[in-house]
Parts: sequence; structure tokens; C-alpha cells
Amino acid sequence: MSSNGESDPSSEVIAALTKQLGVDAAAVERAFRAGVSHAETMAKRRRVGENLSEASRSKGAEEETSGIKFSEGISFEQLRQELAEFAKERDWDQFHQPRNLALALVGEVGELCECFQWKGEVEEGLPGWSDKHRTAVRQEIADVLLYLIRLSHKCHIDLPKAALDKLAVNAAKYPAGLVRGSSRKYTEYTVNASA
Repeated sequence: MSSNGESDPSSEVIAALTKQLGVDAAAVERAFRAGVSHAETMAKRRRVGENLSEASRSKGAEEETSGIKFSEGISFEQLRQELAEFAKERDWDQFHQPRNLALALVGEVGELCECFQWKGEVEEGLPGWSDKHRTAVRQEIADVLLYLIRLSHKCHIDLPKAALDKLAVNAAKYPAGLVRGSSRKYTEYTVNASA
């Protein structure tokens, strides 16, 4: 209960998580409070970083094609900085060597794959999936992204630039007019195209 006699929503969430996870209440409360603190810090940083012009916002809306678009106020650079600070606060840089991060990334990809194991083909948007399973996919995808950003940081690779460069390479390997509707590897259509 709070000082005004109303129940504290945080306490209710902590109690529910404690019951659901079967973990010591004090440990759940520490993790919950740390998460809330981290979320508040991120929100403050996001507000500072949200200097997108109205023109770029409307341009992003025009480019939307699939019914989903990413948050506009969060950049890879912000995530890189958040991760660097997160690791520094915990003295984890000593463990975050490229090899360790690459192996951790593989582990997280495996955990993401477990979410889809035995499901057969899954339609876009995960129709019919429970909130619990959607949350698991969301968290595992986030883990994969965070480890990938951290790995690129430790390898001194500008991830967004590398991704755009690779997209350009792929565009050269897979010209749309030649490969449209085909899932063959570029070496297969090159051989067949010259035959």
C-alpha cells in the first residue's frame, strides 16, 4: 500500500513476477527496480535525442510499406552508447571481447529459434500467438540486436554503414530484374543466365 492507502502497482507487479518465476521476492524487486531506473534513464535520453524534423517524420510515414515501422526517436548510436554505459556500470567490458560477444550472439539466435521450434510455418505478425510467446520473441530479437550492436562496437565497425554497404553489394549480386521471385543463390542464376 502507498502512503495514501492505495495499492502500489509496482508491488503488485513484483508479487506477480515472484509467483510466476518462482524466484526470491527480493531478487525480483531488485531486477524490477533496476529495469524501471534504466527505462527512466532511456526515456530521458530519448527525449534529448528526439530532434527529428517534421519533414523527416512525414518522409518516414511515406516510406512505410508493411504496416509496421520502427521507432523514429531511437538510433543505433543511442543503443551503442546505452550498451557501452550499461557494460561500464557493471564492469563487464573485461568480458566483452569480440569472440565472447559473437558466441553470446549465437546463443541468443538459438534462443530466438526456440521460439519458433515445432511451430511449422508462421505467418507475418504471429497471428494466434499468445502474449507470452510474443513477448518471448520480442525479447529474444532484442537480445540478438543488442549483442550485434555490442559486437560491432567492440570490432570498431559502424554497423548502420556496414549494413548499407552490404545492401549495395547484395543489390549488385541480385539485380531485381534478374532474380525477382526466385530464391536461388546468385551463383546459380549467374551460371544459368550465361548458359
